[in-house]
Amino acid sequence: MKRKKIITQKTAPYIFCAPFICSFLVFMLYPMINMIYTSFFKLEGINTYNFSGLDNYKRLASDTHISAAIFNSLGFTVGIIIVNIVLALLLAVLLNHKFTPLKNIFRSAIYIPALTSIIVAGIFFRLFFASNSDTPLNTLMQFIGMSPKEWLYDTKITGIIALVFTSTWRYLGTNVLYFLSALQTISPELYDAAHVDGASAWQRFRHVTLPGVKPILIFVITILTYGGLRMFGESYVLWPNSKTPGDIGLTIVLYIYRTAFGHFDMGYASAMSVVLFICLMVLNFIYIKTLGIGRKEEKR
Repeated sequence: MKRKKIITQKTAPYIFCAPFICSFLVFMLYPMINMIYTSFFKLEGINTYNFSGLDNYKRLASDTHISAAIFNSLGFTVGIIIVNIVLALLLAVLLNHKFTPLKNIFRSAIYIPALTSIIVAGIFFRLFFASNSDTPLNTLMQFIGMSPKEWLYDTKITGIIALVFTSTWRYLGTNVLYFLSALQTISPELYDAAHVDGASAWQRFRHVTLPGVKPILIFVITILTYGGLRMFGESYVLWPNSKTPGDIGLTIVLYIYRTAFGHFDMGYASAMSVVLFICLMVLNFIYIKTLGIGRKEEKR
């Protein structure tokens, strides 16, 4: 009697997909369902949940800290999108130019910060932005005739600038590589034809380079948006104290973390997480509709 084979042409796809499906159910779907469930309860004691209905969601309207967290997160997101897109695209164009010297060395060196631990980078920039007069930044300020500042605790704007600077230093190299990969897919004949037609450098960049990197540009904007709104590591390391004056450096995810594990208010933290998830899904839908993600180009 022949024994039936477990791995066949029909069962093989399910067997190979099983590890991903199991990990998705355990580490993604179950925590998400539990988060939605917990948002309707109030934790009392270690493991005692009392049903509170929509009270956790109603608290969002009167919470002064959540408004500061939203302002900081949005400011940080807009900042990293503008700074990273402009700098990354500019550096990618320079490193892709055939007359740029030592461009292979620069391509490797610019990616090194992305390999640095967020803890190490955060401690370094916490010292860099410190209030002492002999820190690098304040030394530069005094050299140009300005007084030293306590950058991390001055205003929300300086806090956002510190976050953008730290995040840009770490992830600029990754975005440069994205744009470099897109630039190398553009045929040099297009630039030659534009040059023969008398197009200036700006016109070649606008009509040849930008259309050529559009898919990668949309991708970078999308990941920077999601990364900015869910940013946690930079703010957690730069401001290790539980509170800052005027909620400087407080982001949405950091506030969720402090609410859940600092005040043990799991219900309210879950409610904020649900609202953040809904906002990201709405933003994702807007991106798909406005940027044409997944839309087939019409043949001419």
